[in-house]
Amino acid sequence: MKSLIYFCCGLFMLAACGVQMQTQNLVDEWGNTYDQEQQQVFTDKEVFSNQTADVWGLEKTDCKHFSRIDTLAYKGKSSIKLQWNKTGSCAWLGFGIGWNGYAAKDLTPVMQNGKITFFIRAIKGTQFVPTLIFLLEDYSGIQTATLFKAKYLERYPIDEAWQKVSIPLSGFLEAAGPKSDFSNIKSLNVECQGEGAILIDEIYIEEGSKLNGGVSKKFGQTITQTFPALIFEDDMQYAWGLGNYLGRNIQIDSQVYLMGSKALHMQWNITTLPNVNNQLGFNWERWQAIALYDSVVAYSLSMYIYAPNKLNLNMLQIGFESYAGEQVNIGLNQTYVSNTEFTDKQGNKWLKVRIPLAAFDWEKTQFNVQKFKQLLITFTQEGELWIDHIQLEKN
Repeated sequence: MKSLIYFCCGLFMLAACGVQMQTQNLVDEWGNTYDQEQQQVFTDKEVFSNQTADVWGLEKTDCKHFSRIDTLAYKGKSSIKLQWNKTGSCAWLGFGIGWNGYAAKDLTPVMQNGKITFFIRAIKGTQFVPTLIFLLEDYSGIQTATLFKAKYLERYPIDEAWQKVSIPLSGFLEAAGPKSDFSNIKSLNVECQGEGAILIDEIYIEEGSKLNGGVSKKFGQTITQTFPALIFEDDMQYAWGLGNYLGRNIQIDSQVYLMGSKALHMQWNITTLPNVNNQLGFNWERWQAIALYDSVVAYSLSMYIYAPNKLNLNMLQIGFESYAGEQVNIGLNQTYVSNTEFTDKQGNKWLKVRIPLAAFDWEKTQFNVQKFKQLLITFTQEGELWIDHIQLEKN
């Protein structure tokens, strides 16, 4: 009791002398304060740099050759070399990094505004945008995915010069299906579809603001479209979504076609796979923005389709996306299908599909028709068909 009285008297004497007590933050041995810990400072930034360990899946099989190489890197000594060509007999193709010694990583402070960044280049020549699916796996085994897209590049195409890629982490938050526990992440996994030949280096998770969805100068000047505009015949150089993988097989077919020498063959069954990617998209002007100099009502989208079962036509949606992120989609139905049949060399009967652009609800989405980015094809349930000679034409 006496000690308490003496302590109180001491406080009164200090106050009388003008001495004021101030709050001090506790500082640990690394210099971090309690306030910083309360703000969840994110520290697990380095995923792969130079000779980082904790990488699995780097081996050679019949379908892939993944390895760490010490002869070429963006920075330091090493990079990851990825060469693959997925066929029907291949198992899952990919690799993973359990950075920071597979310790549980808390990504919640950066999921809204952060991004995965890395540097990429082609092994030789040019490489079109590969189909890469990035997955965050937690310690319960749940994986959440986001897709690598052309807009995350600094420029197009991917060539032998290194360039930076920035993938928003917010894409994982918007993914369908069960979400990973982003406070308990085990590894970053990358699934490879189709084929590709690239080098990647310096993989980091960075804090930052969300990427602007508008048009970037890195995609060049806006192209004023001339007509008719051929979107597809024989090849899809500026496309994503091609390949043979879970729930679908989308290939360029040189055996069945109506015009040119190839057609797009689509075969899918996603009736029991609601969370798989069910789209493919392609630009037809080297991923530059495309402008229509006239009203959209003056044009139509046309294509030829061979469907052994005509009901499969109802399983498709056709749409467009702008560089500002707006999308318009419409279901493919018999209204847009001509009764006239066109016979190919194999005797298959093709039908012409013609969709007036006026049928799309451009106003509802405030679609910027001066900034077209890509044509989208979305498929549902189950089906098989071939598509050839896709073009935009004047009415």
